Amino acid sequence: MISRPWTFALSLAAIAVLAAPPDRAGGQETVAKPATPTKEFEIRNDRPYLGGQPVRLWGLRSGNALYSWNVTERHVNCLDTMVAHGLNTIGLYIQGSNGGFPNREAGYDGFHRDGRIRPEAAERLEWLVREADKRGMVVMVGLFSPSKDQNLYDEAAIKRAVEETARFLKQRQLRNVFVDLVHEYNNPERMDQPLMREPDGAAKKAKLTSWFKAIAPEIEVGVCPAENTGTEDEYPGMDVRIIQKSMAIPSRGFVVNVELTRHDYYENDGIFTKGDRAEMQADWERYQAAPNAAMLFHAAYIQGITNRSSTAPNPERGGYGTSANDRGVRFYYDWVRDHAGRYEYPKHIKPDSPSKPTGRQP
Repeated sequence: MISRPWTFALSLAAIAVLAAPPDRAGGQETVAKPATPTKEFEIRNDRPYLGGQPVRLWGLRSGNALYSWNVTERHVNCLDTMVAHGLNTIGLYIQGSNGGFPNREAGYDGFHRDGRIRPEAAERLEWLVREADKRGMVVMVGLFSPSKDQNLYDEAAIKRAVEETARFLKQRQLRNVFVDLVHEYNNPERMDQPLMREPDGAAKKAKLTSWFKAIAPEIEVGVCPAENTGTEDEYPGMDVRIIQKSMAIPSRGFVVNVELTRHDYYENDGIFTKGDRAEMQADWERYQAAPNAAMLFHAAYIQGITNRSSTAPNPERGGYGTSANDRGVRFYYDWVRDHAGRYEYPKHIKPDSPSKPTGRQP
């Protein structure tokens, strides 16, 4: 069992000094633990770098990784398996993502309505980010999600949430990260805050970015547009070109698809047809061929809460996704391992040849 990290004290004005882990059973508090810097994620000439070294990113979308201590711990426990298969990036949201089945709104909201970040959200986030850093991994930290943006009172609360997140990442020296400020900007059905919708999207995105950059200018940020809604992924002040689903890969900028098209259903998660696997593999090959781009694999099995599997969110590989008794995304892990190689920071090390078929490979 991996021990939990430290507890945070948060003031109304800002995140205060981090406290060391209390004894949760006995209520004993210990001395403050100082922050130590992680490796720094950067973008140079449209390419990603970590700790000054060029890296190639292969990832998972784990939008609800902060849902509970149990869920966060399951993610931490899976990081070694991820890097052994070449996965070195994980994406999560402070305002949790689509919860799937039976309740799409089940995701945990890590912000209070006035924009303060919840102490347990900050604590889980730092734990996962630091454990990822130990393995030379990058974490995408998302802030706002559709269907949860309306929980914030107003623009002042949004500004506070942006500033508190920036201050937290800066003060805790969590640098192996980049930020998706708003996921699915301009979603026509589920995004309610005027600041997160058109018109004047470019100016609004620039405002959100300026709030963050005023506090943490060294951390790379972007905004993910909702696909096919007339809002752009490029705007003044952005660092990362964030896209989703089937959007074309731009030829310039460093591009991250933070939500590749999902092919399983929350109501029956972790099951894929041969056609599904062929379409997914075509996407992986597109990103493999684009040196300025990276992707986060997206599946209901990984992101949903409960779902038909009754165990989601599932950071574990599970099975090969062929039936209800074989739910999982192991085929994606195997493909990345065989085509990119296992990950030993800062390089992927390819096997001599792809794994031999087992009869269960896609």
